[in-house]
Amino acid sequence: MKSTSRVHVRFLDILIFVLAILLVVGTAILVLDRQSGARYVEITGEKGEWIAPLDKEADYEITGPLGMTHVHIHNGKASITESPCSNKLCVLAGSISEPNQWIACLPNKVFVRIISNGNSKDVGGVDASTY
Repeated sequence: MKSTSRVHVRFLDILIFVLAILLVVGTAILVLDRQSGARYVEITGEKGEWIAPLDKEADYEITGPLGMTHVHIHNGKASITESPCSNKLCVLAGSISEPNQWIACLPNKVFVRIISNGNSKDVGGVDASTY
């Protein structure tokens, strides 16, 4: 004897499948669109805040309570290359280049982060902590 099982696909099944596909594609487009555009480096220190384009090379000396922190922008990446703090975690953090990535020198009160389209309030993007 042959046993055959038939799958009955109904209109509502197809509709749910199509809506799920549209939701996934729409979400992907929104996430990728939010990460595109011009990127800037936002540097916050004890004496103010600076915004610089990520695509132009520059060096900044930011004054903090411990001394000068050196921020270097090169090849579309920003990094802290020198800092007067004792543990140098900000220097060891390496370079950042994607929106919402950041480096902080907490003892010297210097905060560096990447923003997109000059909007410092942008909270979009995907990072490893959400995975």
